[in-house]
Parts: sequence; structure tokens; C-alpha cells
Amino acid sequence: MFKENRFRGLSPIISVVILIVVVFSIAAMVGPWMYDIATTMSNQTSSDVDTKLLCQNTAYDFDTDYATFGVNWSEANNALTAKIINTGTINLHSFSFETIVNSTVIKYFNVTIDTQKTASNPLKPGQTVILEADGTTYLVGSTLNEVKILNNVCPSVYIRQEL
Repeated sequence: MFKENRFRGLSPIISVVILIVVVFSIAAMVGPWMYDIATTMSNQTSSDVDTKLLCQNTAYDFDTDYATFGVNWSEANNALTAKIINTGTINLHSFSFETIVNSTVIKYFNVTIDTQKTASNPLKPGQTVILEADGTTYLVGSTLNEVKILNNVCPSVYIRQEL
């Protein structure tokens, strides 16, 4: 009455081998992707920690013995200068000016090449420098309210002086 079923399932050994091949195939595709994500996150975290440690030791201030609280704006000479002193323990360089004029307008100025500090010639701890803003003709006829000195070593650390 009943026919004998001639179809049999896979042998347990063959099914284990197939399962292992499938798992290794998936791992071969996903592994490099996961490795790349882990490496990227690790490098980013390491960079963030290095920056935070560096910024803890970054400090500078206006030399208040110079001009008005360390800042001098001469409309007649079209010259904006600031004298700063490195009070931290990190070499500083790549400074720029951020100014507030007429109480609302923010203007940015690079430091002139002659007075700019660079990575190869930084402002070392304890040293002072007079920085001169480049292209300050935009300030002529305006009221200068505030000056910030920014740096590229640790951009989150800056100094500001209200005038």
C-alpha cells in the first residue's frame, strides 16, 4: 500500500559542514566592515582625548600693560594690534582676530605674516607677541566693541577683551 520513501535528509556531517561554510562566508563579508568601524571609532576617540588633554594646558592672555587692556585700535593708522602672553604650557600659533563692531557685526581678520606665529616658530610658554590684524579697513568709521584672539592649536580656548 505505501510506497517506500526513498528521499532522505542530508547527513548530519554534511549539514554541519554547510552551516560552517555559511557562517564563515557571512563573517568574511561582515568582519572587515566591523573592523573598519571599530578602527575609525578608536582613532576618533583617541584624537578627541589628545585634543582635550592639549587644551587643558592651553592658556594665554592679553598683556594689559600694552595700550588699552592689551588691545590698540588706531583708526588714523588703520591698525589693530594686540599684545598677548602665553601663560600655559603649550606652544601656540596660527592666531586670528574676531571683532565685534557697532555692537552686532562680527568681523574676522587674519594676523599679518610679519607678526603671525607658526608651528615652526610658535609662541612658547612665557613669551609675548604683538599681533597685528590684516585688512582692517572694514573697521574704519565703526565702533570697535570687542576683540577676541583665536588660535588653531586649541580653537575652544580663546581670549576676549571688551573695549
